[in-house]
Amino acid sequence: MENGISDLKINGHGSSAGGKYNSVTINGNGSINGDLECVYLRVNGQGNVKGNTKAESFKINGNSSIKGDLSAEKVKVKGMTHIEWNLSVEEAETYGNINIGGDCNAEMFRVDGMFAVEGLLNAGELRLNLHGPSRAREIGGEKITVKRMSRFGLRGLKNFIWPHGHDKGLNADVIEGDDVYLENTCAKVVRGNNVELGPECEIELVEYNESFKQDEKAEVGDYRQI
Repeated sequence: MENGISDLKINGHGSSAGGKYNSVTINGNGSINGDLECVYLRVNGQGNVKGNTKAESFKINGNSSIKGDLSAEKVKVKGMTHIEWNLSVEEAETYGNINIGGDCNAEMFRVDGMFAVEGLLNAGELRLNLHGPSRAREIGGEKITVKRMSRFGLRGLKNFIWPHGHDKGLNADVIEGDDVYLENTCAKVVRGNNVELGPECEIELVEYNESFKQDEKAEVGDYRQI
């Protein structure tokens, strides 16, 4: 207990009202019915919060859903997480799948698996090691690295992101950063100081300030220095 605020534990199957807690732990299948504010939120199994969530540390081993916004200092997911609205975080690591219905703002955003951001994905540094189809409407950051990895072990997650089975790695309208490296990416516009396109990219327009490199297996409609 910290500063007189109680802990909350759900073991097995259960639910609780929202509120302010120190530590919230779900082992099994648990639901929080309302807005939640806590220092630590940990889920081992299935955890659902039916409201906005604010935590210093948010750790998931299994599946979780947030029916609102999530604000945290650190997020670590091993499995699947669905955030209905926006994610604001200092550092996020996902090993599996994260689905964000609104915008995502982070200092560091790392994915080993797949992701979907329906709005803007903005981060100081993005490291995206993709094991399957992923998407964001717009992506912005200082350093953006997108690599295609093996999908071994993650095939079962495919339909969670792409119900119609689109097979390209990353799809976005606009990708903009200082230093940009992309593989297996489809985008209308890629813009940056230094842009490098690896294999399997399909880009309509590249705008660069200092340097531009293109793999022989990358397709570019047009490029220009700005």
